[in-house]
Amino acid sequence: MVRRIKPNKSGAIDLPVKLMAVILIVAVSVPLLIDAVERGEENNAALVMNSETDKLFNAVAAVHYSGIESSRTVSLHIPDNCQIVIPGGDGYSVKTMFKGSQIDTRYMDKPPVRLITDGLVISGSCLLLITGDTVNGQSAVRVSII
Repeated sequence: MVRRIKPNKSGAIDLPVKLMAVILIVAVSVPLLIDAVERGEENNAALVMNSETDKLFNAVAAVHYSGIESSRTVSLHIPDNCQIVIPGGDGYSVKTMFKGSQIDTRYMDKPPVRLITDGLVISGSCLLLITGDTVNGQSAVRVSII
């Protein structure tokens, strides 16, 4: 049975108006959904990156408390499109990145331990060597990729 489209009282067909309304709703909704998915990916990446940074900080604290000659290795698994950046020189901060944008800056403050590097960008799965050291007579920890 074939159903015919009947015109309304003014002689126009209602179907194109309904179709345009559906297209308009979809056109407005799609960018909002894409933005929500991207924010969800970034939030998930931030959680994983915080966990990996905590592993790094725990290893640094253990070496700091063990003394200058101590060392430890720590295995990090950084998700795709993410990085941990430890700036060169000596400092107390670590930056977490997602798709080239900075998510967070975390500080080694409990205990406040200086991190010595040549500038590290950590991504993927890697093994880090953490060793006790000194800078100007003060305790510090050297971080390097094995």
